[in-house]
Amino acid sequence: MKRQGFQFKQFFIEHKDCAMKVGTDSIMLGSWVTCPTCSIENTPQQFLDIGTGSGLLAVMLAQKSTEHTYITGIDIDSDAIGQAKRNMTNSPWSDKLIAQQTSLQAFQISMVEQKFTLIISNPPYFNSPLSTDERDAKKRIQARQTSKLTHQELLENVAQLLADDGTFYCVLPSDVCEAFIGHANTLGLHLIKQLTVFSKPNTPALRELLAFRFAARPLHTESLTIYTENHLYSGDYMALCKDYYLNF
Repeated sequence: MKRQGFQFKQFFIEHKDCAMKVGTDSIMLGSWVTCPTCSIENTPQQFLDIGTGSGLLAVMLAQKSTEHTYITGIDIDSDAIGQAKRNMTNSPWSDKLIAQQTSLQAFQISMVEQKFTLIISNPPYFNSPLSTDERDAKKRIQARQTSKLTHQELLENVAQLLADDGTFYCVLPSDVCEAFIGHANTLGLHLIKQLTVFSKPNTPALRELLAFRFAARPLHTESLTIYTENHLYSGDYMALCKDYYLNF
């Protein structure tokens, strides 16, 4: 039986059991992240993927991180965690990856001493009531809405889990970005990098890729257009994702 998922250059992500399928937002975010190197040779680093879903972002980080990096993906959905565990096990970096079913709030409480040098999330981004009885559609809406994890709760927990010299990466719709950045500032998380994403030329901004640190520094801003006028992938998009897309 044919697997339902997405073939990348070095791994396959199956997503049939996940509410949120492999999508452009996560592929861009995982490609955009810069993984830190160990300041002390052979010192283990810990990364965290919040709302891991299929495990895509965690596996992308495993591909680009150092040998002594360990990545934990967490999600509240049992089906997604089962899928993430299989994808992690089947990847070339199974020894670096772990998936855990838990809420971020409970995870943060359990991590009394643990800090993460990199935290990544493609978080929920809208508030709307569940309006369908279909199980898969209902789970998809739950995965995308902020009722289980508001942006404020996300940032408050990230601020507790992030190492002093760590970086938090996320992707958000452009229209909610300003409020998110403002609340991050109140927690001492300063925006240091921002990539504004457009679908096609001469269209409104679609997404914002954001990077935060506790130490303020001059903001580095860039923009990216995914498609040309002819609906072909742009050169900039292909350059960003070339380490992952099979045909780039």
